[in-house]
Amino acid sequence: MAENLVVVPIKLKEKIDVKKEKDILNKLAKGYEIFYSAEETMEEFKSFVIGNSVKTVVFYKPDIITDYKFIRAFKSLSQESKIVLLEPQLSNLKLFVNREKEVYDVVYQLLEKSSSMEISNCKIADLIVVSSKEDKELLLNIKMPVKTYDEVLEKDIKFVPKNKYLVSIVMLTYNQLDDTKLCVESLFKHTTDVNYELIFVDNGSTKDDTISYLDGLKKEHKNIKTIYNKENLGFACANNQGIEISEGDYVLLLNNDVILTDGWLSRMINIAESDSKIGVVAPCTNHASGRQVVTFAGTEEDDEEIQKFSKNILLKNAGNWISVGRIIGFCMLIKREVLFKVGVLDEMFGPGGYEDYDYCMRIKHEKYDIVIALDTFIFHIGGKGYSSNNMDYNNLRIRNIELLIDKWTRNMLEVMEKLPDGMK
Repeated sequence: MAENLVVVPIKLKEKIDVKKEKDILNKLAKGYEIFYSAEETMEEFKSFVIGNSVKTVVFYKPDIITDYKFIRAFKSLSQESKIVLLEPQLSNLKLFVNREKEVYDVVYQLLEKSSSMEISNCKIADLIVVSSKEDKELLLNIKMPVKTYDEVLEKDIKFVPKNKYLVSIVMLTYNQLDDTKLCVESLFKHTTDVNYELIFVDNGSTKDDTISYLDGLKKEHKNIKTIYNKENLGFACANNQGIEISEGDYVLLLNNDVILTDGWLSRMINIAESDSKIGVVAPCTNHASGRQVVTFAGTEEDDEEIQKFSKNILLKNAGNWISVGRIIGFCMLIKREVLFKVGVLDEMFGPGGYEDYDYCMRIKHEKYDIVIALDTFIFHIGGKGYSSNNMDYNNLRIRNIELLIDKWTRNMLEVMEKLPDGMK
């Protein structure tokens, strides 16, 4: 089985036998196998990656219209492998570079033929190899190794080290110890490839041994912090407490009634890092609303089925995401810079929800994108927190809806009143 793969646009199938380029390919990926990319070969490509332990993929003169999909799919399916772009098609690149401003997504500006959310940033590559020093100087605006053909042939290849971001996972608890145990067990099992701290904020649990359980976890694990409230302060306030003591490059708000799956967090981070405009990333799930929902009939008692379903979602949608107006707050990956610009959750909202809707609107107001990772599924039990704790969800929900409408209606009226000539 091949450990190294060279992906070639099918239109170049008869043009790869140039001696110098073959030497470079051998230097980048010894013992490689060639795969020819086209729209109709995507499923075959994903099956190959799943079936082989691929260590390095070299994208040879990647086609700017189709191959970025293969790059994203491979990144999603094999996150620790190396990706090389061998002489990206740069002929019109200078048209898109403004040296006086921050260069955004330099190479894939050429993908403007497709929608902006389908553009992948070149950060997903570990190395770019170009033919000229002029191209190298152009691409050095991106913080990653860029080498010329001659340098590749003369020296050992140096790949960019994989970034290990610290993620602060904030998890609220309020009784429901059995759900918390399920969630924490799946977190430990399926989050081995990300550096994280786990911050528990208990909202006044009284019915079970939640406090003792959290104390035990903190003694066993150095990366766990705990906050204990005397009463239920609600989702917004308690999460803000966790955010306040967080130290990560990212903050992840995570409900305690979810079951996680392999690679869930690293794929979400990869998406967030691929585009400076992305502020929040969320997964697909079985229990939410809107475009996050996928149909899954299993229960929390069947982890094997959950993991199998997750792998099918990954294989089907590897590398794909969509931009949306809102997501549900049961699992929200937030960039630290977003917290600096947007702030934390509005504590006006007590139990009953809609603080996540409010937060999404504030994020969009700051011109960040909110995206759903279509290739990442986590199971959400959902719907038990209010009833099991004798809380009237409907009344709490109605109250928070009214608060949300009042807040944003007043905001809109304030804007209108500042318009010249009234409503004209």
